[in-house]
Amino acid sequence: MRFFRVDDENPLTGWHALAIVCLFFGTIIAVNIAMAVAATTTFPGLVVENSYVASQHYDELLAKAHAQDKAGWHYGLKVADGGVVRVSLSRDGTLPSRGLNVSAHVGRPSTTREDRFIDFAETVDGDYLSAEELPPGLWEVDLEARRGDDLLFRRTQEVFVKERAP
Repeated sequence: MRFFRVDDENPLTGWHALAIVCLFFGTIIAVNIAMAVAATTTFPGLVVENSYVASQHYDELLAKAHAQDKAGWHYGLKVADGGVVRVSLSRDGTLPSRGLNVSAHVGRPSTTREDRFIDFAETVDGDYLSAEELPPGLWEVDLEARRGDDLLFRRTQEVFVKERAP
C-alpha cells in the first residue's frame, strides 16, 4: 500500500505537488511566526543598561553575598494560599530580628507587566507579613531587609502561589 496512489484515474499533477509543498512550508512558517510572537511578547526586556558596566560590579556583589553568609543570617519565606507572604529572619538561630524595614520587589519570571514593590509589616511573633496578596502563579521575590540605610539581608527566591481554597 502506497501513501500516494498514482494511477491513470488519479494522477499526481503539478498542482497537487504545489499544494503539498505550500502546505508543508506554510505550516513551518506559521509555527515560526507563532513562536516569534510568543517570544517577543513575553520577554521582559532589558535587564541592565550596560552589561559591561554591570560586570565590573560583580566581584563587589559577590563579596557582599559572602559577608551576608558569614553573618549567619537564617530566613524563611512562606506563601499562604491567599497569596500573603510571610518572612522570618534571624541571625545564628537566635530570636527573630526585630525592627527591620523589610521590602521586596516581586514579579513574574517571564514578564515585567505585574512587577511591584511590597512592604512588610512586623508581627507580634517577630515575622514580617506582606502588605498585599500576590495573585496565583509563579513569582520571583527579591527580598531586602534594612536597618536605616544599611542593607543587612538580601535574597532572591521563586515562589508559587496556589489558588485560594474554596
